Amino acid sequence: MNETKIPNYAKQTMKSLRARAGMTQEEASLALGVSKKTLKNWESNSSKMNFEDMVKASKLYSCPISYIFFGDSNAFSVRLLKEKEFQWN
Repeated sequence: MNETKIPNYAKQTMKSLRARAGMTQEEASLALGVSKKTLKNWESNSSKMNFEDMVKASKLYSCPISYIFFGDSNAFSVRLLKEKEFQWN
């Protein structure tokens, strides 16, 4: 299974998404099916997150995986590129 380390500039994204959802680390870890320690490590970027976990997190927090991986600005850029692709076709 491939694991991907979240880039340093996006490490606060997981924490901010959880906070925006109004969830504690315990609630989010239960919803994601991981330990509280694992979630804490993801939020501090001290452990790797696999693709399946990114998918679970994106569903839980209702955001694209690109937002979790790249952070705010890049997720917005990816969305803009996709919208432009649709306009070009």
